[in-house]
Amino acid sequence: MNIDPTDIRLDDIVRMRKPHPCGGTDWKVVRLGTDIGLVCLTCRHKVLIPRGKFIKQVKIFLERGPKTPPLPTL
Repeated sequence: MNIDPTDIRLDDIVRMRKPHPCGGTDWKVVRLGTDIGLVCLTCRHKVLIPRGKFIKQVKIFLERGPKTPPLPTL
């Protein structure tokens, strides 16, 4: 799948090519930057992976997050 590296959004749900040791393949994006923060939806384990590796490992977007991130509440 060809993924636009600038169109990764917070709260995206993605399926990765390789399963996590717990058996889960679905992850939620929780951090954007040079590294992408992911949370396994099966066991809630958090990982940071480089953006390039993330782009290569994503199999499919299951659910897209909002186009604009929510504004912080004061």
